[in-house]
Amino acid sequence: MVLGLVWLLDASLQFQPSMFSRRFVGDFLAMNAMLQPRVVAQVIEAVTNFLLPHAAAWNALFATTQLAIGAGLLWRRTVKVALVTSFAWVPGVWVVGEGLGGLLTPVMGSPLAGFPGAVILYGLLGLILWPTGRPERHAVADAGLLGARGARALWALLWFGAAVEQVASGFGQFTPKAVMTSVIAMNEPGEPGWLVRLDKLATTATRAVGNPLALLLALIEVLIGVLVLRGHQVKRVLWVAIALSGAFWVIGQDFGGILAGGATDPNAGPLYVLLALSLYPIPADRVVAERAQAADALAPSSR
Repeated sequence: MVLGLVWLLDASLQFQPSMFSRRFVGDFLAMNAMLQPRVVAQVIEAVTNFLLPHAAAWNALFATTQLAIGAGLLWRRTVKVALVTSFAWVPGVWVVGEGLGGLLTPVMGSPLAGFPGAVILYGLLGLILWPTGRPERHAVADAGLLGARGARALWALLWFGAAVEQVASGFGQFTPKAVMTSVIAMNEPGEPGWLVRLDKLATTATRAVGNPLALLLALIEVLIGVLVLRGHQVKRVLWVAIALSGAFWVIGQDFGGILAGGATDPNAGPLYVLLALSLYPIPADRVVAERAQAADALAPSSR
């Protein structure tokens, strides 16, 4: 249901008047082709040119699709249909709308910017939360399509990738300090004054200690992945992951740009939090109570 509410938020952002203009397609989407490998840039440019003549109509379709997915996730009978629709929707948006999450560009693949792209996390969450009818033994993810091991392996893969991106420095073109500073500074235009001041403080700090900070963050990200994968101190580690994701959401992602206008989603921060909650251990007494309720519901009536 929380995932459905996030999809509804995306739909409401897509319904903003500014999204129905040719400028949204010509500027926002086309910008994703910048600094991309030639093949990726050509795909984005081709799709943009196709959408441009009827930008308003296409945006209406995009927003309505997200609205349908979100609404479908809120009703038990349509959950699987909504998830299948989201699986079909995610790849195209990830490529064209997010430029592969910026993974192949020098700066935008950073965890601060929302590694590996918010929209791909919607699809991964859909796999983890897919209803299979299996019981929740230790966490919500246990009952999903990937099961407990698959969900933890996916979690570890995401955090290992984040650690690599944290120190990869744009394939040697920039230092980690420069990447972090650039990600924070590029979000300032259009943001409220208090958030701009916070960004400037963070920019100053990263200029001073950016490289050591990047190494420290990469180490923390590796530990978050390893410890959850191996089942050690899971609750504490997940709280660290939630805190770090929240910090990235405020500083590096500026709440997805929602306060500046023109945003299409809240970026990756809230989705990492939702991933963490899906892996968070369920209290044993709740598991026992839910199993008892299920047994009572299946038992034949004594009347």
